[in-house]
Amino acid sequence: MRIAIPIIINVVNKLNNFSDQKHFSYTISDSFIVNKIPILLWITLVYIGAIVLQYISKPLFMPFFIVAIIIAIHILLYWFSDTLTKHKHTYYFIIQGLLIFIASFILPKGSIVLLVGLLPILIAQSITIFHQTFKVVFVFSLFYILYCIAIIINYDLSELPKFIPIFFFILIIVSFYSIIYNRQVNARIRMQYYLNQLEFAHKKVEELTLSNERQRMARDLHDTLAQGLAGLIMQLEAVESHLHKGNAVRSQEIILMSMEHARKTLRDSRVAIDNLRLKSLGEKDFREAVIDEINKFSEATSIPVEYDIQAIYKLNNLIREHSLYIISEGLTNIAKHSKATKAKITLNEGNKLLYIAMEDNGIGFSDKLIGKQPGKYGLLGLHERVRLIGGHINIQSNHDEGTNIYVKVPLNGKGYS
Repeated sequence: MRIAIPIIINVVNKLNNFSDQKHFSYTISDSFIVNKIPILLWITLVYIGAIVLQYISKPLFMPFFIVAIIIAIHILLYWFSDTLTKHKHTYYFIIQGLLIFIASFILPKGSIVLLVGLLPILIAQSITIFHQTFKVVFVFSLFYILYCIAIIINYDLSELPKFIPIFFFILIIVSFYSIIYNRQVNARIRMQYYLNQLEFAHKKVEELTLSNERQRMARDLHDTLAQGLAGLIMQLEAVESHLHKGNAVRSQEIILMSMEHARKTLRDSRVAIDNLRLKSLGEKDFREAVIDEINKFSEATSIPVEYDIQAIYKLNNLIREHSLYIISEGLTNIAKHSKATKAKITLNEGNKLLYIAMEDNGIGFSDKLIGKQPGKYGLLGLHERVRLIGGHINIQSNHDEGTNIYVKVPLNGKGYS
């Protein structure tokens, strides 16, 4: 008895470690559904063994019929044990214990099989259900005392020392079997839980991917078609202006540039539709690409642009691409909305950050209207592109005071803080 109680306490602690997982959406009672079948087979074999042992010693046909009813009740209670033990676990153990002891007195010669085969299972079940050392020790002590009484009545006091070691031996085997089996069952339940969560996450990723893809397509179409057409309109307006002034030569030059610009816009649009890039920005110098954008803007709008652009060689392709689009979109907004007479672009790096500054002396606007005006998505697109490369954007503008756009982008791609 002194040796058994520490073993029982140790078993309780181990089972608690395996079953008290609050962050999983299951309880240890869920595992009963999985491990009931082998236990039910064992219970049936124990009862059959007790009947056979009693039949060999002294056939008792009416008691056999009564024991068959007890077996059916015992198995039925065990099958619904996960439900019964949620609120009425005390009654469950009392009834199951009474059934075992009643059957052991009906089959006195087969009682040892019943007591040794079924009581350890009931004690192990109490370990799994209660998770409290005091209650488990109480159940063990009660059944152990009743076991000793039944052995004394059915066999003799002199036989008790032989049957006690058998009881503890079976109890230890059943208890550790319960630990190992419940560990395997819980592992399967965890795996099923994670598979369900993984499937759920996969669906969410698909939904987010579709959403991000739609946003990306919207940005690409805006950056190709919208900006391209805006550039063509500005060039045609410049042609019209020069024609009114009688400057046919300059008008012809701008028309040729417009034709080339239209071809490039068409190529870029096809690339966007096919989800491809015409040319990686990594293949050309970033500073040259920015200057090309500025020159095209100045030629199309006749707005002078002062620029201070530092050569930067640490940009990855993603930052190069989005940064160039940010500058291009900023220039387009100046041409379309600002009515500015001059602009300035500054581009440099420091403290592992890329700094982009775009300024104009135009009419300005209320920065509270960003993204709220239908059909005007340029500034909203700037915010999205800056977010995609982990940067930070600050737009400052007031009526008749021009607009300043400041962008900070981390060169390591880990996000701006």
